[in-house]
Amino acid sequence: MVSLNKMDSKAVKVIGAVKVAIPTLFHPNVPYYVLALTDESGNIWGYKSEKEYKVGDDFLVESDNDPAAVAIWRVKYDIREGIDKVLELIGGIAVDKKSKIVILPTIVKPTHSYFRDNSSPEFLAAVLQTLLDRGAIAENIIVASQSFDDLPVAAAAQKSGLLDVCNKFGIAPLDLATLEFGKNGQLEISKTVLFADLAINLAMERIGGAAAAENIFKVLKKENYLGRKYLSSEAEIIAALEPMLDKMITIGEAENVARPNKLTTFMGLVLAGRSARNVDRIFNEAAQAFKLPETIKDIAVGGIPVTGRSIKEVRYQAEIF
Repeated sequence: MVSLNKMDSKAVKVIGAVKVAIPTLFHPNVPYYVLALTDESGNIWGYKSEKEYKVGDDFLVESDNDPAAVAIWRVKYDIREGIDKVLELIGGIAVDKKSKIVILPTIVKPTHSYFRDNSSPEFLAAVLQTLLDRGAIAENIIVASQSFDDLPVAAAAQKSGLLDVCNKFGIAPLDLATLEFGKNGQLEISKTVLFADLAINLAMERIGGAAAAENIFKVLKKENYLGRKYLSSEAEIIAALEPMLDKMITIGEAENVARPNKLTTFMGLVLAGRSARNVDRIFNEAAQAFKLPETIKDIAVGGIPVTGRSIKEVRYQAEIF
């Protein structure tokens, strides 16, 4: 058996470039460029680029520290690599053994993971391993959510396989509804989330939805959320809530995603950003969703900085499959 070691490329150059002018279902936007890239170790791989390069050019993907920025990356065999890359592209995260971390997975239905209603076990495991590899310890990591209906959140977590992941990593999952909330203006927010050094919103993206924004509502006390929803719109609630969560980042799972008809389709993406609404908006733009929920429909795509892969490089009309 041969052991495999991950190799990080330091200097990447273009050794081949072809312009493509014929559209296909998965690559409808033309022209684009197919590049052959190589690194200092002699590894060679292909890359689709919206930007034109010439042979001999240096190839560099720059990060963007703008709080509004969204990073997009393609997942190729290794979810961990995609997660690491999008975190790096939005400025990175700094954690150590003292860091108090809260992870909010998407938990909405008691369904098996292949339906992609909830965060997948593989994605949660990859995020946990990423944190541990960066110096965090399991004792200081909390995986938590809550239910806004009559179905216990534990039932959905069990069916989806997320509880098994927590058990594997030695992390006790928590129901936020049983913990303390603190009032901030008109909103009652989980103290566990507010006082964490880092909060991670794991959004199981879905075409035509606002999964990241909706998952953030889970940090609110149930009665407070339902009361505010009755008096105002979800768009107004999230607009008031997001600025209070300055230690939260969103990682959008979009490798296999649900369509409006409830079937899943492959998009092969992972996204990250400090604005949940921006992550949702960019994802739906890449999927060419026809209808958008009120929480994100008025967000202008042109005002969101995008790093990593461009929207055109990853876009295809997912709803027709």
